[in-house]
Amino acid sequence: MKRSWIGFILLLVLLLGCVLVTMAMSRIHDPIEAQLLQAAQSAMEENWDKAGDYFRAAQENWVEKEHFRTCFADHTPVEEIDADFEMLMVLCAARETVSFAGGCRSLARQVAAVGESHELVWWNLL
Repeated sequence: MKRSWIGFILLLVLLLGCVLVTMAMSRIHDPIEAQLLQAAQSAMEENWDKAGDYFRAAQENWVEKEHFRTCFADHTPVEEIDADFEMLMVLCAARETVSFAGGCRSLARQVAAVGESHELVWWNLL
């Protein structure tokens, strides 16, 4: 009987851990997505100071939570996002409006997908 209770408690701890990781991944990636979308919008309005600020803020947020993210997320999309951040840094410096704005929107979607892949929904259980 004692082993059953220990097993039950371990399962509850695992469930709680999973729920906390799910909430944290969403909380981490939503602001980055918003900042990238704001950077794209600012670039389309030719406001490069704001676009650069939003982009750098998104990149700093991305790097800041790197260790936590790599513990739980698939590494392939994370590495692609890292590469896209580097490419967009060059496009921002060159002030390539269309390429930068499109790249930011694409990158925002990729970042959101990393966060969404940890949501507790039935299609993630299969």
